[in-house]
Amino acid sequence: MLIGSAVHSIDPKGRVVIPAKYRSDLGSTVYVTSGAGGCIRAYSETEFLKVLDKLRAGNAQMNILRRKILASAEQLNIDAQGRILIPESLRKAAGITDKMRMVGMIDWLEFWNEETMEKGEEELTPEQELALMAELGLA
Repeated sequence: MLIGSAVHSIDPKGRVVIPAKYRSDLGSTVYVTSGAGGCIRAYSETEFLKVLDKLRAGNAQMNILRRKILASAEQLNIDAQGRILIPESLRKAAGITDKMRMVGMIDWLEFWNEETMEKGEEELTPEQELALMAELGLA
């Protein structure tokens, strides 16, 4: 289960260390793609196959979303130092330069530019947050 959050530096080549607590769930191969709201999503192979199944099941109107997800998708291997090389195109699109925040989202990781993430969180009012929690039975 991928939970928690951490801020990590990105080296000049675009590599970032995936914390050990996440590597055990991700495995040695990671699939990265653009995510909603301006983040990068990272999936284990098992979870990425589930994403592909959902994309296959969608109707023809889903082609725009399919293209967005699949055109930016990359298969990456975690190296011996626990790092992945995040493609420049994904880093640029997410506004990630020298640091990023990793957020565990149960089945995937999200990589964020911290400013972008904070702006997105501000868009949810306390009332909306409470309503969503109630909908899930958590309030």
